[in-house]
Amino acid sequence: MVYEKLWEKVEQVKDVWAKIKEVDATAFKSPVEFVDWFKAAADPVLQFHYEIGSAWATTTDVPGVIAWLRQGVWNEWAAASDVARSINEYRDYIDTEFMTMFAQQIADEGRHLYLRSRILKAFGGSMEGFKPIKEWVELFELPFVCAPKNPKYLQVRLTSTLQVVELTSVYHHRGVHDNLERNRQLYSGPYAKAAEMLRESFREIEDDELFHWSIAERMWEKYARSPEAIRNILECAAEALRVSTEARVRRVELSEKRAI
Repeated sequence: MVYEKLWEKVEQVKDVWAKIKEVDATAFKSPVEFVDWFKAAADPVLQFHYEIGSAWATTTDVPGVIAWLRQGVWNEWAAASDVARSINEYRDYIDTEFMTMFAQQIADEGRHLYLRSRILKAFGGSMEGFKPIKEWVELFELPFVCAPKNPKYLQVRLTSTLQVVELTSVYHHRGVHDNLERNRQLYSGPYAKAAEMLRESFREIEDDELFHWSIAERMWEKYARSPEAIRNILECAAEALRVSTEARVRRVELSEKRAI
């Protein structure tokens, strides 16, 4: 099974987020240098998320797609809910410069929910009886676990959770989009049109996720101006890398087992 090999690879990338969390926060001369360093340091994990997308895309079948999409529909709802809750509960802490960006993200997640639901229906699936995977529940609770631990840096801690997950999603979605056409059992059967809808949706959503990640880049470039701020960012960002990686592999596992 694909998921077994992916879990083996998780063991190989664990040290990446551990090292990110423990890096010397005094080593950066500017916020831009810090942002560039983070993307480079996280790259092995990001490339693994591409691999997860590719491995799933080239081996799944219609029941696997349906199982996978059921979690995906819930994820889009949860992402929109997270951002809305963040700006509602923590509006006094968030720089108003970023409010319109968060509003745009909520709109994007709502559109993604529509896309996922439409494609799920095209594959003959539904959300009946769905229960979210616990790792994904943990992931979408992470902003409200991590950020409030230091109110002074709450807004950068917020963008170091969900927005870092969005960065991993860019690579994951790219992996699916680049490789789904190689899956002949999807493209040669009665669900070929639905398969192409699925592939194109990954390209569209990837563009949005790049924008969502850019919120963190802009926030960090504005506020990552002290070792203390950087340490707060890295504490949450490292955890976001861990939880998103484990959740994504678990989703492949349970889709292969038809357990979503």
